[in-house]
Amino acid sequence: MENLDKQIKKQSINFGLVLGVISLTLSILTYYLIINSTSSMVFIIAGPIILSFIIPIVLVVLLCLDFRKKIGGFWVFKQAVTGFFIMFLIAFAIKTVGNDLIFAKFIEPNMFQKTQSAMMEATVSMLEKSGAEQTVIDDKKQEIEKQLNEQKTIGTGKIILDYGISILFIFVLALIFGAIFKKNPILIADEEN
Repeated sequence: MENLDKQIKKQSINFGLVLGVISLTLSILTYYLIINSTSSMVFIIAGPIILSFIIPIVLVVLLCLDFRKKIGGFWVFKQAVTGFFIMFLIAFAIKTVGNDLIFAKFIEPNMFQKTQSAMMEATVSMLEKSGAEQTVIDDKKQEIEKQLNEQKTIGTGKIILDYGISILFIFVLALIFGAIFKKNPILIADEEN
């Protein structure tokens, strides 16, 4: 059992690294999709849903199945939860550091402004195509600017709270996936002849 626990922890690190790199890549692709699809609100809404929600869920399910297979096919609930929690936590750390600290600070330092501009252009374009009056368009612009400016000024306490909530969510997700993908070993009773 101890050997299996070590194997689970080792594999969870490997799968966490894979999931983290893929999540980071999808996050960056989502950003570029948003800023380059300013003419269509559909792409701005549907693109992130596909790249940030649907593809990652399919990927996680496939990784979880492969994870269970790599450790021998059987593990109890606690082992599955532990493995998935470590995997998800490592993936979250890679995505957070890669996206928020490296990509947003060094590669795209104007990421927030470009996203805000793309959202504004798409909204205005959509409202103009629907024949909205200029006062409605101006009101919507002000509303979007207000919402984006509120997101821009986040304090340290809010950031720590958000990370705490994210880690709690990761644990709940690990519990859910642990319950789904656990597979108890089959115990065969010795028969005496």
